Amino acid sequence: MKTGFIALITDFGEKDPFVGIMKSVIYSINKSLKIIDITHYIPPQDVKTAAFYLMTSIIYLPKNTLVICVVDPDVGTGRSVIWTKTEKHQIISPDNGIISWVSEKEKIIEVRSITNQKLFLEKISSTFHGRDIMAPAAAHISKGFDEKKIGPIFNEYTKFPFPYPKRNGNNLYGEIIAIDHFGNAITNIPKEFITPTSVFNIANTLIKGLTHTYALAHENEPIALIGSYDFLEFSVKNSSFSSVYGIKIGDKVEVILDI
Repeated sequence: MKTGFIALITDFGEKDPFVGIMKSVIYSINKSLKIIDITHYIPPQDVKTAAFYLMTSIIYLPKNTLVICVVDPDVGTGRSVIWTKTEKHQIISPDNGIISWVSEKEKIIEVRSITNQKLFLEKISSTFHGRDIMAPAAAHISKGFDEKKIGPIFNEYTKFPFPYPKRNGNNLYGEIIAIDHFGNAITNIPKEFITPTSVFNIANTLIKGLTHTYALAHENEPIALIGSYDFLEFSVKNSSFSSVYGIKIGDKVEVILDI
């Protein structure tokens, strides 16, 4: 499916040349593309954070953008590399669950295992499939490569369910699902689950009610708010909530509703 845009999500950071090399491979095959860097700072090997950022960013991409997601702890072990077509976009990723939550935003139409070696570089390393398989495959597909020749239909792709919070009476139980660059702790609790008078218990700290935005908090005050992803998150004004309170991904959150 032809496209003019490729977007990148990786855990490579920007200290090493990995991202630049992938872009070089892409441009060597299709110089007309525009590349969007969504993020290269997924925590190393953190597939679930990658799945979250893919889910929350894909709806803002130009229609039919092809997203390459390279968070690949099982590279070289025989896991498949897959091409996914949704209602509006395409994704190339390892088959490790990265596409699990895309269907929360867009219906998945088709998934294929990328097996056509015409799409790969001539030499395939055991440690850098982002360069040798995913980048060249994306560049060739962006030029209108026949989808049926990518590889066979792959319906048994890895998928884990979105961890929606659990309710027990007047209490709601969730968890931290991502921590952003500012140290804000983002939960798996969508805004529609929260009431204005809710009380939040995280790291044995009680936070009463929602604050509308970061700037309305007092200095060093922990607050709860609905962030730009439309999920509950926790923040400290001009500081890092995760650092101050020792928060990590997977930590539990309790919400007491309607007090």
